Amino acid sequence: MMMLLVLEIIIAVCGIITIVALIMVIRERLLINRLSNFALSELPVKKTTYCKMVLDWCNENLGNPKSSKPNLTLKYYTHKKIAGLYISSSNECQLYINNNLNLREITNNVIHEYVHSLQRNKTFDKVYEKHQREIGYEQNPFEVEEGILPKSMRKNI
Repeated sequence: MMMLLVLEIIIAVCGIITIVALIMVIRERLLINRLSNFALSELPVKKTTYCKMVLDWCNENLGNPKSSKPNLTLKYYTHKKIAGLYISSSNECQLYINNNLNLREITNNVIHEYVHSLQRNKTFDKVYEKHQREIGYEQNPFEVEEGILPKSMRKNI
């Protein structure tokens, strides 16, 4: 009889732990979904500060560029075609803030341009532009290589 009571208590405790774990998983998924769609206008810090924090995260977690960490310039007007740009000659990541609607987009675009800084070499601009003309953005090897890295690293952001 005592053994049956202990077994019932163990089953009840396991059930409670399972329910609590399930609630925590649901809460975490809701929080992640809310944060990824978090509007930039709701950031508690300046957009420049946030983007520099992401750039620092990239520098620590993705490796250092061959020369130095790229400069970051935020443009506050809408660009017709792009959300960001890496300029190898000045080692600069430019982000068009108004083209990035939420926290996930701006974070991914900082990472995207940072990866281009890792690809940088003396002929980067010429080779990149040649690929753009001949095979387009989607097939450009620099863009294909870049696309792999942020997806594998998103869990850590």
